[in-house]
Amino acid sequence: MNAILAEQLTVTLSRRVRRWDRRLRLVNTITWVPRGMVLGLAVGVALATAARLRPWLLPEEVLRLTVALTGAVTLLILLVIWGWPRSVTRNARYFDQRFDLKERVSTALELLAGRIPASPLLAEWQLTDTAQATARVRAAAHLPLRVRWREVLVALLLAGALAWLLTTNPQAERLRARRELDAAIATQAAALEEAIQAVEENAQLSPAEQMALTEPLREALEILSQPGISREEAVAALAEASQALGDLADGLLPEAAAPYEQAARELAQSEMTGRVAQALRQPDLGEAAEAVEGVARDLAQSGLSESQRQDLARQFEAAAEALQAQNPALSQNLRDVAEALRRGDMAAAQQALNQTAQVLRAQQEQLEQSALADAARAAQQQAATGQRAVAQAGHEESTAGVSEELSGAASSMAEEQGAAGQGQAQPGAGEVQSGAEAQSAPGSEDSGTTGAGPVGSQAEEAGETGAGAGESFAPAGQSADAEQGEGEAALGAGSGEGGAGVDTTTGAQVEGGTGQVPFSAPEGEFHDYTPQHAPTTLGGQSDQLLDVGGAIPEGQGLPLQEGELAPNPAGEAALTYTGALRAFRAVVSQALESGRIPLDQRDVIHDYFSSLAR
Repeated sequence: MNAILAEQLTVTLSRRVRRWDRRLRLVNTITWVPRGMVLGLAVGVALATAARLRPWLLPEEVLRLTVALTGAVTLLILLVIWGWPRSVTRNARYFDQRFDLKERVSTALELLAGRIPASPLLAEWQLTDTAQATARVRAAAHLPLRVRWREVLVALLLAGALAWLLTTNPQAERLRARRELDAAIATQAAALEEAIQAVEENAQLSPAEQMALTEPLREALEILSQPGISREEAVAALAEASQALGDLADGLLPEAAAPYEQAARELAQSEMTGRVAQALRQPDLGEAAEAVEGVARDLAQSGLSESQRQDLARQFEAAAEALQAQNPALSQNLRDVAEALRRGDMAAAQQALNQTAQVLRAQQEQLEQSALADAARAAQQQAATGQRAVAQAGHEESTAGVSEELSGAASSMAEEQGAAGQGQAQPGAGEVQSGAEAQSAPGSEDSGTTGAGPVGSQAEEAGETGAGAGESFAPAGQSADAEQGEGEAALGAGSGEGGAGVDTTTGAQVEGGTGQVPFSAPEGEFHDYTPQHAPTTLGGQSDQLLDVGGAIPEGQGLPLQEGELAPNPAGEAALTYTGALRAFRAVVSQALESGRIPLDQRDVIHDYFSSLAR
């Protein structure tokens, strides 16, 4: 055969085989790219479903993963289809079978390559027949470009399902809140590490002072570093660290405060030096200085007997002995006071007391300016800032109502305890005479009562006992369970039924200036609680009534709120207001019973819920 003719036939057959191969690759692309998209979208729907059942991935993260997976699968399909190398001889064998060419193309290529020995005449006939057969082939008929609409429809349905799952994911806000909380906790953990490093690098602090400062920080850091820590645990850890550092902000180590505690016990035996003992017990030298000056003023008007002066002198002497090792200067001044009292020289005793007050003020200023106090205040501020940041981080919209109720209950408890400790009633609940005023003015009339509902109490008892932390009076008909613990009655505030309100627009003068509330109970007695009772204030009762709803029809009991709850197969449930408050208390109890929070940290949890209410 002519070499030129053989070369032309080789080029022609190779071009036709390559053209068929491109057509085949295009058909495979149209077939497999939609299938790859279906696979990626199916995985995305599975991820979105899992993220909907539990807080795992955010919608935007699921979308990014789906797009990345779909793109990766599509790219892999395109690389396999168009990048996989296939020789002309192999393609010729495939198309011989696909187009029913009876192995003409593969045989012709082998003849032209010289791999099959044949006579020139037979080779020419075979090549001519192959050229004519391949010219009659219609590749478009054998390899049609068909779009499989069912697969496209499946892809569209999966895309719609994915969009719906991503836009209606109830776990998204919870997951965002958890991640925001985790980020806040991680930030505060890093801040605590920096605070510890700053304390350790402070050359002005002694090793004992550094240890005292870093110990609460390390304890808080250890808790914050635990995986899956809750907001309550993190806030409690930071609050505990802040409280411990606040105790060091006066510039005294815990072991240095022990002598002041002993001196306070000695001085607490006398009513005249009770305030001094209270200040030294903290210890607060500035407050102690003011109390000592008060003792100096009282000496001039006290008219102490000989035995009383000797007892007071012995108390000052014992306090001086307790402070001898810790504070020699203050110990010497107290000895001077004791010596003057033994001699009966009241002027010298007053002068010694005034000098003692000056020494206390000077020492207080020195302690406040010490390196320990500065470092403690800086670390305490850091812990307090972190506590607020963690408490405010990651609040869920879905639980905002419950959080507000719980915060409001805790805030009410804080207000009740705070007002009782000061011997004052809540705003709008009548005037109460404090215990301090009752002692300073014995002739005054003890007539202050609390006007919150038809319940009364003696102001003098609240002042003398500091309103006993956790002590409260329940309305008649409501029993206080023993296991409800300290301050539970305050959580129950507002749990009664509401009746018709009274619009008080004008004030009324109280006769005698004793602070007696109109319609209040007599001293030492209680009113029976009635749901229809119209509340009154110091302003008296107006003629205009405001109906705020909530009145109980005759013959009915407590107002009920009915609804369908999942655990109730009958579809009916009734929850009283007091029952709801018990649920709030259960949340607090659960936080207190956590393995990471000591049970003696009730006040810390209380501070946290109070901070949410602000």
